[in-house]
Amino acid sequence: MTEYVHTVGADEQAKIARFLRWFAIGSLLFIAAIVALFVTADSWLRLISIESERRFIEPYIDLLVESDVIEGDPVLQDYVRDLARSMDAQLDSDRELELRVFVVEGDMINAFATLGGYIFVFDSLIEAVEDENSLAMVLGHEIAHVHHRDPLLGTGRAMLIQLALSTFSGNGLDPNTVNVGSDVILNQYSREQELAADELALQLVQDRYEHVGGATRLFEIIKSDVDDVQFAEFLSTHPDTNARIKRIEALTAEQGWPIGEPRPYPDAVLEALHN
Repeated sequence: MTEYVHTVGADEQAKIARFLRWFAIGSLLFIAAIVALFVTADSWLRLISIESERRFIEPYIDLLVESDVIEGDPVLQDYVRDLARSMDAQLDSDRELELRVFVVEGDMINAFATLGGYIFVFDSLIEAVEDENSLAMVLGHEIAHVHHRDPLLGTGRAMLIQLALSTFSGNGLDPNTVNVGSDVILNQYSREQELAADELALQLVQDRYEHVGGATRLFEIIKSDVDDVQFAEFLSTHPDTNARIKRIEALTAEQGWPIGEPRPYPDAVLEALHN
């Protein structure tokens, strides 16, 4: 039996070479497009409307509300919501956005903002910071994230990273690969965003109370590393706590802002916290 041997002629070699050349060019163009999208993300992501953000996230929020995952004392809910909206009004922004604030029951000292102007505050944080001014600094920080559209920028970058990693890793949308890539790349931006949010929050506290007493309270609690306090995992990726305190103190001194006595919580709020 005669063994068949396939030989590649000159024409076939030329076709293969052209295919490989165009494949290489296409791959390079795709990589360049992903890099360009990532580098310019802050600009084009801001073109997405806040209403679009809200429509995207609302089904998930509704699911949490309906399943009682989000549950908080109504007195705390009204107090924190009114304080946050009052501070947001200080920005005199032309954006059409009504903050939606939820107080969440839980042992974790945490607060965060997400897409569409949603802000979540754990009641353990409200209790831990002990006064309105310190809580106002936390709320101002999350309001600053909303104002700067940080949740949208972070989400957009993460999606680009997932696209790039799933394309080139050969693992598809492998959660471990995606998470590692996101952590490495996003932490740098996260730190910059956190410092900018601290600065705007400090300004909001000064404008509201005419002093910045209580502005570093949460950071001092974090720094103390109390054994029986559970902090959000994301705090480990934020800028160094000591550096943030020093930055706030430096900005306070630079602006000549006084450090006054923080305002205590209303009696109804204290009662709700201790029930």
